[in-house]
Amino acid sequence: MEFSAPLASFLKPLVNVCAITGGQSSTSTTEDFASNVMLTVKDGYLTILGTNYKIELSYTVPVAANVEGQMLVNAAKLRETLSKIPSQQLVTFISDRNEEGNLTIVSAQTRFQIRCRNGRDFPTFDPNNEEVEEVLCIAQNTLKRILESSIFCVSAEEFREYLRGVRFEVKGDDLTCFTSDGHRMAMIEAKLAQPIEDEFKVTLLRNCSAELLKILESTDETIELSFSRNKITTNCNGFKLTSKLLICNYPNVRGVLPKEIALSIVVDRAQLKEEISKVAVLSSKRVNGVTLLFEPEILRMRAENSEHEVATSEMMINYDGPIVEITLNASYLQDVLGAMNSQQVSFNFSKPLVNALIKPEGEPESESVHTRYIISRVVV
Repeated sequence: MEFSAPLASFLKPLVNVCAITGGQSSTSTTEDFASNVMLTVKDGYLTILGTNYKIELSYTVPVAANVEGQMLVNAAKLRETLSKIPSQQLVTFISDRNEEGNLTIVSAQTRFQIRCRNGRDFPTFDPNNEEVEEVLCIAQNTLKRILESSIFCVSAEEFREYLRGVRFEVKGDDLTCFTSDGHRMAMIEAKLAQPIEDEFKVTLLRNCSAELLKILESTDETIELSFSRNKITTNCNGFKLTSKLLICNYPNVRGVLPKEIALSIVVDRAQLKEEISKVAVLSSKRVNGVTLLFEPEILRMRAENSEHEVATSEMMINYDGPIVEITLNASYLQDVLGAMNSQQVSFNFSKPLVNALIKPEGEPESESVHTRYIISRVVV
């Protein structure tokens, strides 16, 4: 195999592909195939493929190909080697014709030789073993905003496997996304580019959503998400992403949404975020709670740790209702406030006071993505 290409044309995508592989270090002695990337040159194109057995990511780019072929290279070692070459330089790859041999990388006066191996047994997902059951069409910027606004609420706890993903529920052209870790929940609503006939529900792995987020761009160009019984596949900006789905009974998170709002209080988002970051410095490390006390014309904030150190702050608000006191996790609150773009947000409370429903205030009707968050009350 022999080909040449400007390093800048494929370096960043190669880093993305290497990131999902099993290879953590260039000095690793593991023989696991997933620690490698597969380089394939065919018909004037280079395809870089990596996998971790649950997700498969590839990138295709045109190159000047002299000899077609296929080989495996340690992902971490290849990434580290190419990082030493200026991105504007032309790079030539030459591999031996032997089953096991060396890959020579030449750039200007620099030459590297790396061990490579045959790619015949590389584990790939069979594209023909499952029939496509549904295709969702959505603008890239819409999907990117959905994932950015929700992925931080996905559970990281292994014993809650059913919450370790991003839930999509579709009816017509209405897409609703849910994520939750049992203490907070994101509910994101958006429109598909094209409606579907039947209701459709599916849960993406968190890692799949994170990798998809990396390859999406802020453009209104439409992409297709193709779903089979157990996998999702999409082609996006030169990448092809295939991932297993999270197969489980997702809980009825819609039941968490309050049926009636007893009280709604509007506050300045940026100012609240700043004040919370100050007060949270002395919050308890165990629960990281910040108490919000809504009084007429003023919001008081207070945090206290196990050593009885206290931080307080306050800000003016446009409110003249009854006093409301609730303690929320400061990190959760910071994440939610950071995920919204509106100047103001509203805190909505129902009875009994078990959580806070937080959403942007004064969103324009033209907004393509609508967000709502629920954070459970901290019992101190």
